[in-house]
Amino acid sequence: MDQGTEERLGAKSTLGTVRVELEMGYGLSRVEARVLAQRVCELVEEQSGSARQAGQITYQAIAITEPPGKALQQCRKVPVELTLINEADQAVWAQAGAEAQRRLRVQRLVYEALAQGGALSQEDLACILGISTRTIKRVFEWYRGQGQRLPSRGEIQDMGRGVSHKIPVIRKYVRDLSFTKISRALGNHGIGSMARYLRHFALVMVLTDRELSRAQMESVVGISEKLIGEYQNLYTELNVPEHQRTLTRLKGTILTPRVSPKLSEKPEAETSGKGGG
Repeated sequence: MDQGTEERLGAKSTLGTVRVELEMGYGLSRVEARVLAQRVCELVEEQSGSARQAGQITYQAIAITEPPGKALQQCRKVPVELTLINEADQAVWAQAGAEAQRRLRVQRLVYEALAQGGALSQEDLACILGISTRTIKRVFEWYRGQGQRLPSRGEIQDMGRGVSHKIPVIRKYVRDLSFTKISRALGNHGIGSMARYLRHFALVMVLTDRELSRAQMESVVGISEKLIGEYQNLYTELNVPEHQRTLTRLKGTILTPRVSPKLSEKPEAETSGKGGG
């Protein structure tokens, strides 16, 4: 864990919350606030005991009302009771394995925090479960692939590069949903934006076929290497016989733009007779 991650997580702890309150609200120095906060937390623990159920922990989450861009140290935190393990976890682990159990835990933690007025980031979840943020990202990607978006703090506040409708829009389009239905499913997302996502995706497909590097693509497409990588992964996922007609037509909008159909809606012939629009 790098120092920046450690500092961000520390700012969300009970000790960090009390320290900030003493430092900013009562004018104590950083050292004085840290010492007094430590003693206050010890006294609270000694006097209150624990009302948590078996398998639960208390975690300081950022309040869902806090806006994006605000320093973590200044954000209001709320204590949330989170269930790390229960009987459902054990049953899923026995029947479907560790990966399915991990997905269930992540989903439960996110919604438990939300119900108590807190929002967990992917970094929070990685810390709580003792796994890498990369693993947490894969869990979120799996849920997005199932048509769900877990409401992490980044998703709720629309902050960070992880929040995007790009991948869901492209996936739904290629799987034969019209722009009208996609827009409705994603909260009336703008059709102009969706057309731009598809054009960038089409460019990435064409340039990938021509074996350009991501660095070379970045200057041509005008998007980050990270997003190019995500589009390439999506291209690998969707590049199956079932979707070849749609992918070929999308590539055609780049290769022969004057004669290709517009991206705003699929031609009637392509969408008719298929499920989902």
